[in-house]
Amino acid sequence: MELSWIDVVDTAVKIGFGAVITAISGYLVLIKSQSYESDKEIKERFYKLQDEKKIKYVEFLAQSQELIQSHLYTSSLPNSEEYKCYLRIFNEVQIVSSNEVRAIAYKLMSAISHFIFLNKNAQEIELVSDMVRLAREKVALFQEVVQIEVTQSPGK
Repeated sequence: MELSWIDVVDTAVKIGFGAVITAISGYLVLIKSQSYESDKEIKERFYKLQDEKKIKYVEFLAQSQELIQSHLYTSSLPNSEEYKCYLRIFNEVQIVSSNEVRAIAYKLMSAISHFIFLNKNAQEIELVSDMVRLAREKVALFQEVVQIEVTQSPGK
């Protein structure tokens, strides 16, 4: 059986065409799997950051409410350890938050600071009550805004 040049070319084309198809499909599968892995990694980082934010937001809210409760009838000093801890968590919140949350957190921190540093003995009860109400409203507003932020889906 003699092979003619047409048979040789035909066999080479068939083998080559199969190799090209295999190479292209392998390349496409590789691209798709890398894309999937990349998306998976992005989502993992997103959810990890969301969890970190939740922890910091809850701590900031808890410390805000503790400062309100513990200073209903007494004043605090700016150099107290509890206030320094509060400033630390406030700054942590500022670092990981969106601009909207940062602005609300600042308003909350400001309302808390004004209230706890107020000399309660020298003030009318109505002023103290109004400041407590304002601080609690800021807590509620902060809760509302961060609830939206930490429950959003990746890509939004």
